Amino acid sequence: MTTVVGFDRKIKLDWLDALVDRVAQDQDPAKLRSYLHKILAEEHPGEVARGKTVTVLMRIWARVPEEHMHLRDDAIDLLKTITPKDRLWLHWGMCLLAYPIFQDMTTSIGRLLKLQDEITWGQVHRRLGSTWGERTTVKKAIPRLVRSMVDWQVLDDSEDNKLFTAAKLHPAKSKKLEVWLLKASLAAQNKEQIEANELLTLPTLFPFKLSVGKSDLRNAKGLEVHRQGLDMDMIEMRNGRPKPKAKVLPPKQQVLFADE
Repeated sequence: MTTVVGFDRKIKLDWLDALVDRVAQDQDPAKLRSYLHKILAEEHPGEVARGKTVTVLMRIWARVPEEHMHLRDDAIDLLKTITPKDRLWLHWGMCLLAYPIFQDMTTSIGRLLKLQDEITWGQVHRRLGSTWGERTTVKKAIPRLVRSMVDWQVLDDSEDNKLFTAAKLHPAKSKKLEVWLLKASLAAQNKEQIEANELLTLPTLFPFKLSVGKSDLRNAKGLEVHRQGLDMDMIEMRNGRPKPKAKVLPPKQQVLFADE
């Protein structure tokens, strides 16, 4: 089955900030959509285009799958203790969880920036093409994703908008915030476990200056560290996973149990 691109609109950081503030107060989907339509109306007067942008935003913070709900709730709790500037860490993690193309694209950008100072549209597209194909939706999504990252100040663009460089790294004053982003990144990897050094150096985290290390991961609530061999630490999520769905018994069997 072909993976849906989904993140195909330019998303501004101000919109994400406004949405997460509202989600912290009220998580009713209908009210959230109505709120987003109001704050986007001036910039997106067309209802259809505005609705598509609202859908992208809703999937990041509101329409969160059950298996990631604990991370969303932890992110909302962190809002009370972090600076407005550090909210980018939370938005980034929620985007990784919501959109596979966001993860693949940030991974590609992160790897390119380790090899060179400047990147182009074409280089990013070629890297994504191997996994996402030459779909029109992908071609449209790439510039909109990059323009979003420019707005978020994780990429700087040239005067002709053809070259992009890494912006100054974003540090955080909260180790809890750093660990949260690593948890979200691990969950987005869709792996049972990951080697600690790999987790701490994921290319998808290229905009951020991490200060945490293995000792912080060992002490982090919700993470479990397993030693493999002499010097390899494997990290996995310890809790917060969705519970297995209860087996629904046929009606006749349910009645029998009720009579006992």
